[in-house]
Formats: sequence, C-alpha cells, structure tokens
Amino acid sequence: MATSEARQKANLRRMKELMEEIENTIDDSALIDELNELMRKRYPLSLKWHLIIFKSEVERSLKFLEDIRKEEMKIAGKNRKQGKGPKEGLKQIYYKSSDIPGAYRLDYCLVYDTDINQYKWLRCNTPRNTRAKVFTIPKSMIGEDRLHWSEETKQKWGEDSIGQMELVERAINN
Repeated sequence: MATSEARQKANLRRMKELMEEIENTIDDSALIDELNELMRKRYPLSLKWHLIIFKSEVERSLKFLEDIRKEEMKIAGKNRKQGKGPKEGLKQIYYKSSDIPGAYRLDYCLVYDTDINQYKWLRCNTPRNTRAKVFTIPKSMIGEDRLHWSEETKQKWGEDSIGQMELVERAINN
C-alpha cells in the first residue's frame, strides 16, 4: 500500500497531467470532474497558504476555461460578426475591472505590480479563445512532492511572506 506522501505526489502529478490534457482537448468534462475530485483531497506536505493560492488559481482558470468553452460554442454554432471596438480604443493597462469594456474582459489578466504595490489588469498576449496556457500558474506551482511558490506565482501574487511565516511557525511547532 502506498504511503500518504506517495499518494500526494501521484495526485499532484495527475493534476498537472489533467491540466495539460484540458488545455489540449475540447471534450474536457470528465477531465474537469477528475481535477475537481483531486482538488478535494488533502495535501499535508504543502503549506496551507500555497494550497489556498493553488486552489484559487485553479478555480480562476476553470472560470476562464468556462468562458472559453462558451466562446467555442458560439464559434462552432455560427460565424460571428466582428463587434465594434470602443470609440476611445483599448488601453494596455486598467486598474479597475469595471473600466474594461465587457466584450474585451477575456483579453485582460490580473497582475500584481511590485513597483507600485497594486494589482492591475494587463492586456494578455494569448488570444481569448485559446486553451493554451490556461493553467500556467497552477501547473508552475506543482513541484516534485509539494506545492511551491513559482516565478509565475511571484509575478501575480508578489513575494511569499505569508508562506515564509508559515514555515517558521512549522519549525517552531515541530
């Protein structure tokens, strides 16, 4: 029988595989169900803070994927006419999501700017109806045997001071 640590490693590896499969296929309902099932399991080797961020990033990615799926269904159902862009044009950076025109919300992603210590909406380079790189941050957080703070996570969430405090607390308590 496998140890808890071995099961955790296998589950994290399987989650990463599932995310890659979801990015590469349109028929993804069963894969998403399996991913959600793996998300419900415990991962005691990972820090609680990393697990919270990981789960929120997977949920954000799944919401984004749902929007992509809707877009794919619209495109498959009929040829879509190009909508008119906003009269003033699109900006590269927005500081409020409400300022982004509704038709272009999927073209922007939330990023943390460490220089000004503020979140901002930055225009993404990937087209809105592509599945590629939907799970970039969650996949980058999966390490050899536990979740870790990756460079992609650092770019979005900033430095990992909460995770460092949690490591100190674990060292003191053990």
